[in-house]
Amino acid sequence: MLITDMVTLVGDRRTTQDGYLVAAARISRTGIQTYSGAEMGRTDLAAVRVWRPEEEVFAADALASMAHRPVTLDHPAEAVTSANWKALSVGQVGGEVARDGDYVRVPLVLMDRAAIDAVTAGKRQLSVGYTAEIDWTAGTTPAGEPYDAVQRRIRANHLAVVDAARAGPACRIGDAWNVVPPAAPAATPADEVAALRTALEAKDGEIAALTARLRDAELTPARLDEAVAARARLVAEARRIGGEALAVDTLGEAGIRRAAVAARIGDAAAREMSDAAVEGAFRVLAAATPAGRPDPLRQALATRPVPGDARGEALRRRDTRLTQAWRTTTSTGSTAA
Repeated sequence: MLITDMVTLVGDRRTTQDGYLVAAARISRTGIQTYSGAEMGRTDLAAVRVWRPEEEVFAADALASMAHRPVTLDHPAEAVTSANWKALSVGQVGGEVARDGDYVRVPLVLMDRAAIDAVTAGKRQLSVGYTAEIDWTAGTTPAGEPYDAVQRRIRANHLAVVDAARAGPACRIGDAWNVVPPAAPAATPADEVAALRTALEAKDGEIAALTARLRDAELTPARLDEAVAARARLVAEARRIGGEALAVDTLGEAGIRRAAVAARIGDAAAREMSDAAVEGAFRVLAAATPAGRPDPLRQALATRPVPGDARGEALRRRDTRLTQAWRTTTSTGSTAA
């Protein structure tokens, strides 16, 4: 995002024998700065409190980006690049960028006669044009000041000499990159009420959206019937895989699948499988045992004859023979009546 800040050109200024104006200026600072919502791309907000933490303002890359930047007379309509530098530049920032308390101080030189005359006539505001990433995470600074967003990855593009109409002794809201808006009036109680009403309406919208989501998730009779039917199908498949005695009444869907798979491949193997792996195994086993087709292994186990007691069977045959012997022909050839 392209952003600007404004400071007053103060301190010692001198003119060289070549007519250049040389000065040192504080061009950036830490702390909270207030920007218009339009500047920050938030037209829904009248103003945005942006925190510039010390670790971002004085980051090595941020400080390095402020060295050797072009100085312009007013903000150009676009970023300064090698393609337009010759037409826009009226001076340059030096390379000795330094921390000055909560500020960043730089040396600068104005070389253009018109720009020097403008400063001499009172045009003494300096406005940094830079890019930054905006983190829209609200919070409170270590000093207890609330903020709406945080600036990160600050990178300078140019330093502009601008009119003093909106000047102040310290950094404050700056000119927009392309447009210089009129001075913003102080917020009135009516403005504050309007801002609060807008915030409440936004919350009402959020509540309405959440209510709609709850309504969509409501368990209607039709949805209940559908859920019951789906569970019945799952239980039927599970018992076709694991047997009719498979206990699944207290299990959820994942538990039912796991119980069926465990019945076929063993508890130890199933225990090592993830839910996704169990679901895949369940599908394979269900396809391998279609409805109405008996499981050959299970059928074989169910119909296998149980071996009898050989000794007991021999004794029963002996008893039968002895008790029925009188019905057979004797060795003398007579037959019982």
